[in-house]
This record gives sequence, structure tokens and C-alpha cells, in this order.
Amino acid sequence: MLSSESSRCIQCGSCSSACVVARITRSYNPRRILYDIKLGREPEERAIWLCLRCHTCESRCPNSVKIPDIIGVLREESLEAGRESKAVEVYLDISETIFSEGVTVLPVSGEVKEFKAESGLDLPFLPQEVRAELRKIMRSVGFEDRLKKITGGGLGGRG
Repeated sequence: MLSSESSRCIQCGSCSSACVVARITRSYNPRRILYDIKLGREPEERAIWLCLRCHTCESRCPNSVKIPDIIGVLREESLEAGRESKAVEVYLDISETIFSEGVTVLPVSGEVKEFKAESGLDLPFLPQEVRAELRKIMRSVGFEDRLKKITGGGLGGRG
């Protein structure tokens, strides 16, 4: 499935330019994932866990490459191979960012940060009281307990 679906990719970059995750982090680029597959290389493990599977990339692709389906297969292969630690790392990072900043992803590029500051588009972080309420809700559904179980008891300095 991976090679046949990815072979339709013409590397135009429409997927990456439309991707909301690729806009805010250099760690994820759907075009690069497809390129790696075409070359017979394993895509970066961490990247496959950043995809939101929102299908925006697929809707913009001139060849209708089913990138979210490819990501799903890559995730299944990763879990079957016992490489779930990368997924856990991604989700721990996301949960920590939610708890500390009130957003799921912070812009990592200096250019993006500078542009946002200059144009007045900085992310409005959630107020401390809202973040505290969010943490309370996450605790009430057992989120932190699940993270502790997955990570062997500790959150590695998180939470």
C-alpha cells in the first residue's frame, strides 16, 4: 500500500504547504515522508506521530494521494515493531505544552516567532486559571495516571 500510494506523489509540495502542522514545526513535512518512502527509506519516527490526520493534505493533492492513510499504516508498523516510545514522547511533549502554555504546539522556527511578534499574531496563551482548570479536568479523567503508567511511574520532569 505504501509504495503504490506514494508512487503517485509528484513532490509538488501542495500537501506540505496546506498542512497546519508543517506550518508550525519543521519536524513534520508530509512531502518529505512520501519522498523517504519513494526512496525506500524509513520516515523519521517522531514525524509520523505529529500528523493530525485532518486530510487537508489529501484534499490539496493534485493526485489525491491518501497521505493520512499512509501515516496510519506507518503508525501501525511502528507499534508492531515496538517503537511506541516515540509516540509517547510526542504525546508527552504535547501534554506538557498544554499544561504549561495552554496550546498544543509552540512555533519552533525563529522566523515564525519573529514574524508573529512583528505582525501582532502571537498566540494568545490561555490564562493561568484556565490552564489550572484544564489540568484539573485531565486529572479527573485519569490522563496523568495513564501517562505515569505508560512512562513507568514518572513523567520525566513533566507535569
